[in-house]
Amino acid sequence: MHSTTKLLRFDESRATSGITDIYASPCMACSARKACVSNLFSAQESLQFEQLVVGRRRVARHASLYHEHDRFEMLYAVRYGQFKLLSRDANGSQRVAQFCMPGDLVGLDAIATGRHNFRLMALENSEVCEIPFAGVTKMMASEPAIQRRFLQSMSLALNDQYGRSSLLSLASLDERFASFLLQMGERYSRLGYSEKSFRLSMTRGDIGSYLGTTVESVSRLVSRFNAQGAVSITGRTVDLIDRDHLLSILSSEDPPFQAASNNLSGSRH
Repeated sequence: MHSTTKLLRFDESRATSGITDIYASPCMACSARKACVSNLFSAQESLQFEQLVVGRRRVARHASLYHEHDRFEMLYAVRYGQFKLLSRDANGSQRVAQFCMPGDLVGLDAIATGRHNFRLMALENSEVCEIPFAGVTKMMASEPAIQRRFLQSMSLALNDQYGRSSLLSLASLDERFASFLLQMGERYSRLGYSEKSFRLSMTRGDIGSYLGTTVESVSRLVSRFNAQGAVSITGRTVDLIDRDHLLSILSSEDPPFQAASNNLSGSRH
């Protein structure tokens, strides 16, 4: 097991912004490994991958890891906590484009242009592993297996984004909300938690922005779903009581969360 620890230089300006650099740790011991890109690797490949991780970075709640137009240098693997990816619409208003959970690889949007197209903000105290993209490309050139695994991870990220686009195309808010809840349960399940009982880190305003509606509409959806007995949502605590009922709300035979799950399962065999 590779045991060398690495520490990035302390930067006071980053610390005051809610970001702290700390020691790295082996991937094999990481609690987010089940959902991380490193879980696609063999034991030997994991050791090689650890050489790429230059450190871990703690990001305080509501602090931003990067902003729109920042120069791209790093990919980040979420170790714990959750983030929201923010973009701007044609009117300049901020919209939630994605929610990022432990194991997610973020920063991929900047590969094409060398600049980030989104702002990444922590929903709660969180931590990421830093992976310099220059090191990734160098290793991919010499290690075909690593290259293949990274491409798989990028493909999964694209599938998740496709799932979100499909979710917004659903006709009714009930369909969007049901799909969102099932999708969140699936994502918690990937981490080894219950797919039926979980806690949401995002606000109802964030959920509304993600679903393309208002916070008032989300509150009405919560009340209606609770009254139907399909779910029990109290504050940010969610219990999916009747998943079959939620599935029946969806009009498509292969809803977005199901397609993403199928793609994930298929790529890891």
